[in-house]
Amino acid sequence: MNELPRKLSLLKLSVMSRQLETVLAEAASKNLSVAATLEWLADLELEGRRQHAIQRRFRFSRLQTQPTIEEFHFQHHKSRLQIKSKIRSSGIVCVNS
Repeated sequence: MNELPRKLSLLKLSVMSRQLETVLAEAASKNLSVAATLEWLADLELEGRRQHAIQRRFRFSRLQTQPTIEEFHFQHHKSRLQIKSKIRSSGIVCVNS
């Protein structure tokens, strides 16, 4: 099993590589199937990539501060007011790292 984290890293699955031991130990304690464990690892990888993409986009935007949902101006346009609850629940604007 010493080679698996290295192979995952070579495949650019860095989150899976970092979380492998923890997830395998917890999956064993919960008696999860192999498929459920792989799905869990894949979900972690996808979330890590999503977070990295958000950080990268913010860095490339050259904005000085990262806005939070509390700082979002819903009154700017009436269409924003109409979908205010959907925006708040989706987390589209609320990105803090």
